[in-house]
Amino acid sequence: MSEFPPIYILRHGQTEWNLQRRCQGQMNSDLTALGRVQAADQGVLLKNVFAEHPNAQVVCSPQGRARETARIALAKHDVCIRFDSRVSELAAGVWTGMPHDQIAVKWPALFNDEITIFEASLNAVEGEGYAALKARCQDFLVSVSGPTVVISHGITSMVLRGLVCGLDYDAIKMLPYTQGCVFALIEGKEQTITR
Repeated sequence: MSEFPPIYILRHGQTEWNLQRRCQGQMNSDLTALGRVQAADQGVLLKNVFAEHPNAQVVCSPQGRARETARIALAKHDVCIRFDSRVSELAAGVWTGMPHDQIAVKWPALFNDEITIFEASLNAVEGEGYAALKARCQDFLVSVSGPTVVISHGITSMVLRGLVCGLDYDAIKMLPYTQGCVFALIEGKEQTITR
């Protein structure tokens, strides 16, 4: 039996910088047209979640792309949103805003095709790193007291999901970070809900 209540995690929809393969970190770029469709799809998927858990808490990263996703996904749901910086994206240090190919040229040992985007992001020069991100994700999770919907980001959502499911680093780095779906974490197991 998991120590956590049901948690439903959404990654924000595709952004302009996702499309351009630029490192976002804690800077923002707007959702693309596809990103807005993905957020609307998530809203449809949440209908069953809120039917099952009508008093579910909704927690959102304060970053613009997560807020925009929440606004679209929750437009047809009568819920209150609480913003919490603990579910913000990993701080990417000097890599923030840089295209992936430029990072790979300047720091080839830290950002290359041999490692996952998860590992590369955690390597960011002057970035937040895994220990700090894990600590704030753990701090958030121990505050969750009932069914909760979380609108977050790629790397942060992977750590949140891994912690709930009791995964180690090597397993967390292999988790999908799909947009437009809902990751349902029930009794320590993850299920991806899609349309």
